[in-house]
Amino acid sequence: MALIELSDLLPGIRQILFNRPEKLNALSTPLMHEFEAALDAATADPAIRVIVLRGAGGKAFVAGADIAEYQGNKRAEFIAYQLNSRRVFDRLERIGKPVICAIDGFALGGGFEIALCCDILILSETAQLGLPEGRLGLSPGGGGTQRLLRAIGKYAASDLLLAGWRLSAERALALGIAADVVPAEDMDEAILRRARACLKIAPLAAAEMKRLLREGQDAGIETAKSLEQEVLFRLYSTADGQEGIDAFLEKRDPQFRME
Repeated sequence: MALIELSDLLPGIRQILFNRPEKLNALSTPLMHEFEAALDAATADPAIRVIVLRGAGGKAFVAGADIAEYQGNKRAEFIAYQLNSRRVFDRLERIGKPVICAIDGFALGGGFEIALCCDILILSETAQLGLPEGRLGLSPGGGGTQRLLRAIGKYAASDLLLAGWRLSAERALALGIAADVVPAEDMDEAILRRARACLKIAPLAAAEMKRLLREGQDAGIETAKSLEQEVLFRLYSTADGQEGIDAFLEKRDPQFRME
């Protein structure tokens, strides 16, 4: 059985499904290899405009790492796994296409770290998010502490990390992590509603705005504003930039060609 299943929800929308429901979709070395291959394929295919990440089974998105791989003091293997996971997570964060993370049930540890690399989070009412590594005598290693800090601030992040609390869907929405919270039975509709909206954004503009958000949050405000204008000037000079303007004035849908 494939640990990652691929499907196209609609033309241009690729779903990547974590498929270990009997293990709550826990991350393992083989699964991470399949996940990276799926990301590479979706990134390289110009027909794929939006990526959706989801977990199989309805109980979890990804409930963390497969802790069985940690047992025994296999330091070299542990370090190799963590370095590779961080590399894949960084790769996910830098994809120049909108990535929607749909969370039904648990997103813990590495699962929450994956979610924090995505652009838009849609949660079911049963979703629970957290970084419980401290309860194992460990700490996150895939960028979770730093992305969480930047997403919700020091004190809310401290509550999750140092008290081991989990975020409910409602709390995640209040903190600005979640874009939407819906009943579990409405998840499919909510995913497609957001994905269709993403399809209306010019691909070049989407890639550049993702980069602005990623690089701008750690830059000084003047540097970030200058970067923003450089991006705007570059997009204005593209064929898609002119197509978008022409289509607006002509009251028609734009036909973007990524050039």
